[in-house]
Amino acid sequence: MGEKMEKYAAILEENIKEHGIVEETVIAMEECAELIQAISKVKRYGFVGEYKDNLIEEIADVSIVIREIMMIFGISVGDINEVIDSKIQRINSRLEERR
Repeated sequence: MGEKMEKYAAILEENIKEHGIVEETVIAMEECAELIQAISKVKRYGFVGEYKDNLIEEIADVSIVIREIMMIFGISVGDINEVIDSKIQRINSRLEERR
């Protein structure tokens, strides 16, 4: 892990300790809901101006809370990548079937 990522991990670990697991998981749910709303607005109004900026901000927020959830439950990047690989292969198989 790079120096910046180690610093971020330490900050997030302190944040989890300060707020507690229950509050941080609720915040994660709220951030996911805000991302859904931002996607809906981009779909409705376009990927422009404040809608674009808000979508980018919400993606960043969700990325942060995903990292916290991984830390809380001891989920590694490797664990996630294994599932991502499997799901990408499944998508590719479906695409190949349609070709």
